[in-house]
Amino acid sequence: MEVTQHVPASMKSVNLIQNFGRNLHFKPKHFYSPNNESELLAIVQEHKNGKIRVVGSLHSWSSLVETQDALIDMHCVNHVEVFEINGKKSVRVGAGCQIKHLLKMLNLQGLTIPSLGLITQQTIAGATATGTHGSGKHSLSHYIECVRVACYKGDENVAQIVEINDGSELQAARCSLGCLGVITEITLSCIPQYFVQEKYTFCESIEDILELEKQAPLQQFFLMPHSWRFLAQERVVSSECRRRGLAIVFRVYWFIVIDVGMHLTLKLFASIVKSKKLIHFFYHSVAPSLISSRWVVTDRSDRTLVMKHDLFRHLEIELFVTRSNVMEAASFVKDVLQLADNANYQLSQQTVQKLEKAGLLNSLEQIKGRFTHHYPICFRRILADDTLISMASSDTEDYYAISFITYVEPRDDFYALATFLANSMFELFDARIHWGKWFPQNADQINQLYPNLDEFRNICRQFDPQGVFRNQFVEDKLSLK
Repeated sequence: MEVTQHVPASMKSVNLIQNFGRNLHFKPKHFYSPNNESELLAIVQEHKNGKIRVVGSLHSWSSLVETQDALIDMHCVNHVEVFEINGKKSVRVGAGCQIKHLLKMLNLQGLTIPSLGLITQQTIAGATATGTHGSGKHSLSHYIECVRVACYKGDENVAQIVEINDGSELQAARCSLGCLGVITEITLSCIPQYFVQEKYTFCESIEDILELEKQAPLQQFFLMPHSWRFLAQERVVSSECRRRGLAIVFRVYWFIVIDVGMHLTLKLFASIVKSKKLIHFFYHSVAPSLISSRWVVTDRSDRTLVMKHDLFRHLEIELFVTRSNVMEAASFVKDVLQLADNANYQLSQQTVQKLEKAGLLNSLEQIKGRFTHHYPICFRRILADDTLISMASSDTEDYYAISFITYVEPRDDFYALATFLANSMFELFDARIHWGKWFPQNADQINQLYPNLDEFRNICRQFDPQGVFRNQFVEDKLSLK
């Protein structure tokens, strides 16, 4: 493909870039929105001696997107093309296509994608590049069959489109953090649209919750702060392909009462009134009455498996532990959050011993009584991914993602808690952090967590010899310089 030698007409005026969580602010020198691969190649060629990063929906809290040089928005490249080979259907998706648009287009043909994250505002390239996942299946990245990327592979002076469809290069491209180049198109496997039966069950222990998972493999569950009970969203693929259980009424109820009402209440109590007592009251007396265990609903997968977490601005950190560690990790989280809420709380002997052995007991002083957690802690199971550095990349064990969200600003006390959780859960449970969430881990920790990191670095250098697609975050966290 021929590369033009001028700055393309797709260059836009440069404004201050701010992410969804408002924890990132930066102003690139150049901002582009190419309409096709030819325009993109001209941009990449123009900046071969500079730095390039790509922006998606800005629904990320890490500094992956940040750049002071060239920023590219691929939203104009958003095609959706379903094709079939030997009876197997797949879909080619333009990098800038939002997941909600992809789902809509696939549903018109009775299809969907194998895994769904909680929100659908993200672009397909941004979601897969950071290992976005749902519950009970692999991450979306795992299902990628082919990636087209604009890069400098083979000749660092010439921008070109490379198609990646097998081997370790595909494993790297599936969750690339933007380090291989600018993704233009992703090919995903797709499956027939399906319906999911969902019900809600309160449990007193995580052991009971994990037992339910045997009959509800798509389930996610929540640890409710301050009552310290577990709530399971039991989910299983339905044999019926139609809505049941007053599904429409349930969706309206859920949107008004949970997506809007509960979230507004928590934001009011935690961020505006700043009342610890009201937060405690809500979880002890109000939250249990909002959800009935008798309501069993069957609805289409793309209605059941997503949530409206993007309605209210927040900040999130998400920690990943293996299945063998999830019960101990849940107990540890419950202990730590109670200490953060109440400086006089007595940690369990098991937690004290763990922290003492890891040399972290003294660091508890940084969080004692400083932060009242005000949002349900979400646990989601992810099957082992065939990738190099997605959070669930593994040859053996599945992972559980544990999500912590705050509405409170300023966020200093939450940052202290999140940093403690990141460091202590790394030491105790080898916890990984979602690449797209707030990310306090350092390069030494990451080196220990990802056994295929050297292979990933080598592939990055082949596709980007001069480091054009790396920013400070990538260089610092991955030691990729």
